Formats: sequence, C-alpha cells, structure tokens
Amino acid sequence: MEALDCSLDNGITTQSLEGRTKVFDTHEKEPPQRTPFHELLLASLDDIMLKILMACAIVSMVVDYALHKEGGSPWYVEGLAIWFAIAVVSLVTAISDYQKEGEFLKKQLIEENSKVVSIFSIIVYLSTLS
Repeated sequence: MEALDCSLDNGITTQSLEGRTKVFDTHEKEPPQRTPFHELLLASLDDIMLKILMACAIVSMVVDYALHKEGGSPWYVEGLAIWFAIAVVSLVTAISDYQKEGEFLKKQLIEENSKVVSIFSIIVYLSTLS
C-alpha cells in the first residue's frame, strides 16, 4: 500500500492525485461529436444513383437547350425537375441520418451514465460491507 501511496482506510491522498493524473491520465472520455448536417448532405449526394441522375440532368439541359424551338415550353424545365428530385432525395436522406444520429448519441449518453451509476452503486454497496 505504501508503494501505491494509498491507505486501506482513507484511500489516496489529495497530494498524490496530481502525480497520478500525470502518470495515468484522467481516463475521461471525450463526449461523442455530432456530424454536421452539411457533411451528411454531401454524403447523401455520394450515392451512385444520384450521380447518374445529376449526369442525366446536365445532358437533358444541354440537349434541350441545343434543340429548343421558339414557342414551346422553356428548355430548362425537365432538367430543373431532375435537379429538384435530387435535392429532395438528398435532403430527406440527410435529415433522416441527422435524426438517427441524434437518437443514437442520446442512447449512448444514457448508457454511459447508467454504467457510472451502476459502478458507483457497487462501490457504495461494497463499502457498506466492510
């Protein structure tokens, strides 16, 4: 017990706490960070089907502009409709992922807090036995 600088009755001293922190660190875990929404949005745009739709939208707009005749509907309508569909799909995916991640982080924090409470309860119970 002397080598560990602690006592069976009182535990460790406050003087040895700083040295212990330098040697063993604090063992504190950083809280999990939430992924920013814009990163989730960019990740949702990385889908292969959305990339194909983006290429189709560009081709559609170029072809419609080149073959556009006066008096008809504007040349950009079909291309904009495709871009709108891409925006809707990617936004819905990003919002869904953002909400799921929030729920996961809440659940993770609750589990960590319950572990701390459980360990504390065990320590208190064991201290009452002696």
